[in-house]
Amino acid sequence: MTRGRLRVEGLEGEVQIARDRWGIPHVNAGSDSDAWFALGLCHAQDRPFQLETMLRVGRGTLAALVGVGGLPLDRLSRRLGFARTAIRQQGVIEAAVRRTIDAYVAGINAGLEHGLRRSPHELALLRARPTRWTATDVLAFVGLQSFALSANWDTELARLKILAEDGPDALQALDGAYPEWHPVSAPVAAIAGPTADHLARDLAALLAIGPGGASNNWALAPSRTANGATIVANDPHLASRLPAPWYLAHLRTPEWAVAGASYVGGPAFPIGHNGFAAWGITAGLTDTCDLFIEELGADGRSVRRGEGWEACEVIEERIEVKGAQPTVEQVVITPRGPIISPLLDGMPYTLSLRAIWQQTLPIRGFLESVRARSFEELRAPFAAWPGPALNVVYGDADGHIGWQLVGQLPRRRRGSGTVPLPASDPEIGWEAELVPFTEMPCVYDPDIGFVATANNQPVRDGEGPFLGADWIDGYRLAAIEAELAAKSDWDVARTQALQINRRSAVWADLHDAVMQAAPTTDAAARGLDLLRGWDGSLDPESAAASVYELFIADLSRRMAELKAPRAWPWVLGAGFGAAVPYTMFHTRLLGRVVRLVRERPAGWAPNDDWPGLLATSLGSAVERLEKERGPDPRSWQWGALRPLTLHHPAGDRRFFASVFNLGPMPVGGDGNTVLQAGTTPLDPLSNPGVIPNTRVVMVPADPEASRFVLAGGQSGNPFSPHYADLLAWWQRGDGVPIAWSEAAVRTATGERLVLTPAG
Repeated sequence: MTRGRLRVEGLEGEVQIARDRWGIPHVNAGSDSDAWFALGLCHAQDRPFQLETMLRVGRGTLAALVGVGGLPLDRLSRRLGFARTAIRQQGVIEAAVRRTIDAYVAGINAGLEHGLRRSPHELALLRARPTRWTATDVLAFVGLQSFALSANWDTELARLKILAEDGPDALQALDGAYPEWHPVSAPVAAIAGPTADHLARDLAALLAIGPGGASNNWALAPSRTANGATIVANDPHLASRLPAPWYLAHLRTPEWAVAGASYVGGPAFPIGHNGFAAWGITAGLTDTCDLFIEELGADGRSVRRGEGWEACEVIEERIEVKGAQPTVEQVVITPRGPIISPLLDGMPYTLSLRAIWQQTLPIRGFLESVRARSFEELRAPFAAWPGPALNVVYGDADGHIGWQLVGQLPRRRRGSGTVPLPASDPEIGWEAELVPFTEMPCVYDPDIGFVATANNQPVRDGEGPFLGADWIDGYRLAAIEAELAAKSDWDVARTQALQINRRSAVWADLHDAVMQAAPTTDAAARGLDLLRGWDGSLDPESAAASVYELFIADLSRRMAELKAPRAWPWVLGAGFGAAVPYTMFHTRLLGRVVRLVRERPAGWAPNDDWPGLLATSLGSAVERLEKERGPDPRSWQWGALRPLTLHHPAGDRRFFASVFNLGPMPVGGDGNTVLQAGTTPLDPLSNPGVIPNTRVVMVPADPEASRFVLAGGQSGNPFSPHYADLLAWWQRGDGVPIAWSEAAVRTATGERLVLTPAG
């Protein structure tokens, strides 16, 4: 229901919701609570099944809806205790935060009860009704997102597997530190320089005792723009699923207004502007969680600590499964955190997980950004932010820009969190006090005229508190910074063009070395010829791009097999069963491969024949292309070889795929281009797992000039005109405006829904 009048409980006064041609709601409310109520109602109207899925993953009740296929996620949720933590957290959040959450939840429930013309198609197929939300579900979702965006717990698992299968030499050979020639976020445009060997230190601690997901954002100062107005750009990278987790909206109250990308499941705008300030995010990848190797007592309820034993809490979680018998998950919670190893196929150790988001801490952060009138006012609320670690960039109408790394961090007594360490050692663990927010890195109005982040190492190693050791290589940041520094006439159109830039900075690093390959087969010679004339742009029409991608994947696999003959699949990103189907270890491998190819150390390539090794991988790449696509390079186009399909959960069933999924479509790019479309070396031609499912370019001084887009549309209903009406804009790198002034809103909107209080 998007027009007429609707009487609902939970409102303080009348609220108007007007929608524009793309289904973007413009809310006019008389109070804060009513504005967040209306956002919750809009989320429920347009994304009811998405909300249902999120609620059930947070509670661990997905299997009761979908059957045994949901059991792995339920087991993960119950063990990690998202709902248990959320219940405790309700006791420490501030009253104003609780009012915001309660209003948003009341809006969701009103939307589910009164705002839908019919039950969502997905729930109708499952013969189910929507579930009412509670404040606990919002807080559980914050924990779920924090876990999903945690920097390295999965990489710790991969390291442990490689260590167990092939030993410490293999792990150290393949686990490259952040490349010293790659940039950091601060000082802006500086390179990382030498990095401490945190892995070596942790391995020493472990061996002495013995074991028992990407995004870009930037802000441009007036000195870098064509009209002297600050520009803030953001394209966060998340799963290639439908609908996108982002939802575009515009809220207005007598005291504040905000427009941008809200995140379905919470009352906040992680990307947006308030008519003066604009902000955007990328995953910060600081190390906010650790795994510990536990020695479980014979009673199954205690773990060793020093010479004694510590008691554990044991909880039995009963999980209902549609079409099958319930299952009972016995969760052992150590003083560090829950034991998670029963979820991990092939894991011989008993592992517990400790994370910031498991602690009972207050939360503010984005809940207050709508009122920010300065960089300080935006950043201050993040002193209370146990949510995901994020890079927040800022720009305002007065011409100021800034960057703040947010997310609360532990202080470790020993170790750097690169591998699981023995919990039995009393010297291993976390200090009681967290890293103070005042010590987190921050940049304000740098002389160079821009700030930028791309999941890279934030600052030089050793500067400030220890932030972590597992960052995405700096290729995307290097490409962004090179472009930003080269121009002083940026505008919205040029900024959008940079967001879809497909040029490979990796190829620039590798070009000279690869040109020295020594082909001994016709296939290798053909591959080298194609790459010799290639400009490094991974365009959908490029055959050379396909040769390059398969060459890199083959070379990475060969080098992994050389040092880790048993654990090489985990080097390339293999996971540990349904609960952890892949890891991000492979994102650290590419920088290592590039360094080795450039430096050609002895003892790596067979017979130290680096030109021969490169030629072998080139030949393998071309032979695969010839086998799968024929001998004509015109049929090897990268966009046809590795297209993108946006998958809806219901579209995973073949019968419904044509109804719910969108694609396949050519996109180009890879995991290291500004246009993110990454796969793993295990399957380089698989559907891109991570994409920029929203792109935003904001001009705080001229909100009407800002542009927003989703990979899909506002609605989660495949029969809605707003399910895919933004996709064409997204494909060509463009966006649509969100009207800001009252006059512009009246002109841009058509359908109007008036909410009135019941009673």
